[in-house]
Parts: sequence; C-alpha cells; structure tokens
Amino acid sequence: MASDGQKNILNWVDPKDKTGEFKRQQSTFRDWISSEEGAEFPAEEGRYHLYVSYACPWAHRALIVRKLKGLEHIIPFTSVHWHMLEKGWRFATKDGEAPGENVTPDPIHPEYKHIRELYFENNKDYGGRFTVPTLYDKKQKRIVNNESSEIIRMFYHAFDKLLPEKYAKVDLLPENLKESIEATNEWTYNDINNGSSLLVVLIMLRLLT
Repeated sequence: MASDGQKNILNWVDPKDKTGEFKRQQSTFRDWISSEEGAEFPAEEGRYHLYVSYACPWAHRALIVRKLKGLEHIIPFTSVHWHMLEKGWRFATKDGEAPGENVTPDPIHPEYKHIRELYFENNKDYGGRFTVPTLYDKKQKRIVNNESSEIIRMFYHAFDKLLPEKYAKVDLLPENLKESIEATNEWTYNDINNGSSLLVVLIMLRLLT
C-alpha cells in the first residue's frame, strides 16, 4: 500500500490475481465536450488542457488525433515525466529535465508535483488510478474525461466549427468504416495496448533496479 492509504500505482497486475493479467480499470471521469448550445463543457479555444505521457499508448493516440485534426492551438498539452513511482506520474521539475515537447512543470498548477494532485482537486477522496490522458477544463477547474477512447471521439468533431475547413473536413470515423473500426479497436485496446502498457512499466522498474 502507498504511504497515504492509496493503492500502490505500480501494482498494475493485482497481486491477488493468479492469472497474471493486466486489467485496465474503468475510467472515472466521463463528461463530454460538445459544440451544442448550452453544453456543460462547450467547445472553446484555449479552455481545455490535455495531460499526457510519452510512455503511455493511450496518451499517444490522443496526441495523434489532436495533430490530425489541427487542434494544436485550441488544446495545449503537457507531458508528465516518464519516471513513474508509487505516487504515479510526476511533472518535470524544470525545462530540459527529460526529453520531449512540453515535458515541463504543470503550467496551470505550478505547485503540483504529480498528476494525482489534479485528481484530488476534483475529489479529495479519489481512490482510483491517476491516469493519462487527462482532459482538464481550466474554467471550471474540473477534469472532463480520462478515457482516451472518448477523448479522441471529442477531438473528431466537437471543435470543427473552430477549425479551418481542411481540418474540419477530416473524418477519422467515416460511417462506411465505423463497424470495422470499432471491431479493430476492441482487440487493439484490450490485447495490444494493455500488454504494451505493462511492458512499459516493467521496463521502467528494470531501469530503477
């Protein structure tokens, strides 16, 4: 157990699970950004911030879709340091500490040292994992969503009205391919991404020993 009573973030495989399988937890924050009038989380430029890690495959797909849809100026991002210990993903302490674009201290909460503090800001009794990607609303000071499959779906079209036509026209889920894309996502998400996440953790642990 972690020293503050939280579950050890490094127990990606439950020690009590005799199968030895990594089982990704259900994401907790499942709100939605919308272009509809009166939306709780309206599509606005500069309102949202994306937290990622270059060591996380789910975060990578959020960054890829952000790029393909031309959302760079609409949704800025920060990458945590690749080094994850018991308290989970931590922010870099200074520029150049770790390679990669935007691997910096949290620009919104410079006093925060770990991504977990963002979660406790939303719920002081939060007891789940502190995952990335995490999409944050700077106006309401709330986590919107921490489920990568839903974050990328928002990126597909929620901000189209703010984009140049060449990006607004990019359709990453065309109707005629939707069924096959959904089927491919199912086995990729469960069989490939889960395995690669566990491999990343094992590599990081090896580097520390």
